[in-house]
Amino acid sequence: MGDPKAFLNIPRQEAGYRPVSERITDYSQVEQTLNTNSRKLQASRCMDCGVPFCHWACPIGNKQPEWQDALFKGKWKEAYEILSSTCDFPEFTGRICPALCEKSCVLKLSCDQPVTIRENEAAIVEAAFREGYIQVQKPKRNGRKVAVIGAGPAGLVVANQLNLKGYSVTLFDKDEAPGGLLRFGIPNFKLDKNV
Repeated sequence: MGDPKAFLNIPRQEAGYRPVSERITDYSQVEQTLNTNSRKLQASRCMDCGVPFCHWACPIGNKQPEWQDALFKGKWKEAYEILSSTCDFPEFTGRICPALCEKSCVLKLSCDQPVTIRENEAAIVEAAFREGYIQVQKPKRNGRKVAVIGAGPAGLVVANQLNLKGYSVTLFDKDEAPGGLLRFGIPNFKLDKNV
């Protein structure tokens, strides 16, 4: 970890929301973002706590302390690689996850000032798109075909994982577009459909 005592000197800073006067004119996302330096400072608050409860609370097993450290050091590509090793779609989870990891953060439990894990995750994946770290992968095909019924979040993850293993995957869904509740159940202010 970069500075295991940064949490003592750097307070939690959330990006906050766009002003209400702007939000009432559209249905766009309400959250703002911090600048790169402030985001790195927030990542530095992740301490070397020994037993990272954030790991236990995360349903997908994200390695939060590891990518927080890479983010703090300015290694955005490495942070993305660590994040994407356990999360197929961080562009979704960084926006809609209820952040159980933050609720289990040692800093939440001790002083009610958890690391801004969810916002940091969203910042990492946005930087990955902006900087071109996310590339189309063309795995060697194994000659087998698989059909996945349901193009919601679980179906998309299964299809992605099978595709990476070389299967030719066809997704079937009752709706006109993939995404399931991501597309049809979450309003644009929380998860823009362009994402």
